[in-house]
Amino acid sequence: MVNKDNNWYNNTFFVEIPNLTRFLKGLTILVFSLYVTGCGILYVIQDDLLFRPEPIPSGTQFRFGEEIKLPVAHDIELHGLYHQVDQPEGVILYLHGNKGNARRCQRQAEMFAGYNYNVLLLDYRGYGKSDGEIISGGQLYSDVQKVYDYLKERFDESQIIISGYSIGTGMASYLAAANSPQRLILIAPYESIIAMKDRYLPIIPDFLIKFPLNNQKHLSQLNCPVTIFHGTEDEVIPYQASLNLKKLFPNKVDLITLQGTSHRRSIFHGAISDALGRYL
Repeated sequence: MVNKDNNWYNNTFFVEIPNLTRFLKGLTILVFSLYVTGCGILYVIQDDLLFRPEPIPSGTQFRFGEEIKLPVAHDIELHGLYHQVDQPEGVILYLHGNKGNARRCQRQAEMFAGYNYNVLLLDYRGYGKSDGEIISGGQLYSDVQKVYDYLKERFDESQIIISGYSIGTGMASYLAAANSPQRLILIAPYESIIAMKDRYLPIIPDFLIKFPLNNQKHLSQLNCPVTIFHGTEDEVIPYQASLNLKKLFPNKVDLITLQGTSHRRSIFHGAISDALGRYL
């Protein structure tokens, strides 16, 4: 005698299995499509996530330094403010963060003034009065190298100090590795942009990052003294990033901890002035 209940169960089971398989297959395709789409969107918008240039009108006046224009490519000039002193002992190149422009960062650059060194505050492509737009890490490296070459025409490398803040640390450490400056100063650095990506979006593949800006790699290649300043309450680039760099290069890096200091406030911390007073 056939058990009708068991027969119904078996028929239902074999009918539902193909449906479940189709559902899982469809779900997998949907998730993969969303993942690929998300990766594509990130690739396109990463320029805007990393760099937030603010142009300024051509007639804008500045309280810090004199305006200069430095050619870096055909029909492309970078704008900067150059503060000069009588009989300078050297020059400090300051590479600012990802927001604003030379007008917004004047006070930051003033932190490096007063030590008988000239100070050059540079705007990247698309920032302030600089021409063009940023499209790759290689372009950034090429631009800052040409600015460094401009300074080398006026100073011996032993008289050049490179300083970078936030996003600017990646370009600053690149210059220090590719050249032989007197000293490198990094304020709120990251290990690399890929490391930052891994903290928040580890599922995104590394090859999608157009701006590696690898401080860890550059520090392994340079020979000059390195001073790092980083706030313990940095909400943008974790203090742990500088601890990691110090751990990797204990004999090369002097880490100065800014207790209770946020990302924005780190560039104005008095410890920077104290250190410059000792170095210079």
